[in-house]
Amino acid sequence: MINPLYIKSARAITAQDCFNSNDLSQASRPCTGNRFVYVEPDYSRYFTIMQLRRMSRLTRIGLVAAIECLKDAGIAKPEAILTGTGKGSLNDTEKFMHAIRSFQEGTLNPSPFIQSTYNALNGLIGLHHQVNSYNTTYVHSGFSLEHALLDAALLMGDNTIRNALIGSFEEMTDEHYIIKEKLGFWKSGAVSGEGSFFFFAQQDKTGAVLAIEDLQLLFEPDQQKIRNAVHALLAAHQLQWQDIDVYISGRNKDTRYDSYYDLVSEQLTPATTELQFKQLTGEFDTASGFGLWAATRMVETGQLFPALVLKKGTSTRIKHLLFYNQYYSKQHVLYLLKAVE
Repeated sequence: MINPLYIKSARAITAQDCFNSNDLSQASRPCTGNRFVYVEPDYSRYFTIMQLRRMSRLTRIGLVAAIECLKDAGIAKPEAILTGTGKGSLNDTEKFMHAIRSFQEGTLNPSPFIQSTYNALNGLIGLHHQVNSYNTTYVHSGFSLEHALLDAALLMGDNTIRNALIGSFEEMTDEHYIIKEKLGFWKSGAVSGEGSFFFFAQQDKTGAVLAIEDLQLLFEPDQQKIRNAVHALLAAHQLQWQDIDVYISGRNKDTRYDSYYDLVSEQLTPATTELQFKQLTGEFDTASGFGLWAATRMVETGQLFPALVLKKGTSTRIKHLLFYNQYYSKQHVLYLLKAVE
């Protein structure tokens, strides 16, 4: 059990047109081929031409999401910046590796290397907001965002910090898509994607929208361990299955992993509305950020996103939410979320 994290604001930039309005009311955009690609914001609202020239695609996107998240929270300087990413800036990594080959390890442009490091975005956010305090990036594949959240919970739990900007970011390139395709990642209908998500979380509930009541991480569990973990999670918070108003799952149309999600779906009562989101975002390491963003915004507005509804339940409230996601049967995460009253 963790110390609760209270989310005050949330922002997402994905393949859907959800950034400017900060909702998902627009008709869903289909994927291109077998890939979901970012709908990029209007950068002229944030940066000069010279600034843009020095930034990579992913750092632009991530910084804009962070800027708007802090603006929504009414915060100029967070006390910490924590992010998670599975791959970081793939585009810059590939540029640098191609340059090594082309120039035979000779004179190289350092910019792609500098921006390919996992913490490049964190540093840029810190510089932009003049934050020189705790600043960390976690790179743990399907657990990346969750480790950032857990770190924030620990720091707030011992009163080291009172608030934090927490986020995740991912991109997909042509070359990386082909590599993963050859490795069998896109079998059985799974679609690749990319996304950047930021949350302002705090120690107390004042002005907050959503509480992360608990967060469980399971590495390569069998189905019985997953079933036990879900039951234990609910029991620890004195909840029954009928108390869950909304269940959010990370189903990604890959039939190899449906059985994991079925473990939870089979336990749901008619009261629970079941949602899924990867048909709009695709699969990537930190896709759980979309689920957390959607949960925050649905609680804040009091309305479900129709494009996510898989099965409508009888409950008319959005108070207790259960969120389960897994990444290629390796990393499994369970969130217990609650609307702040």
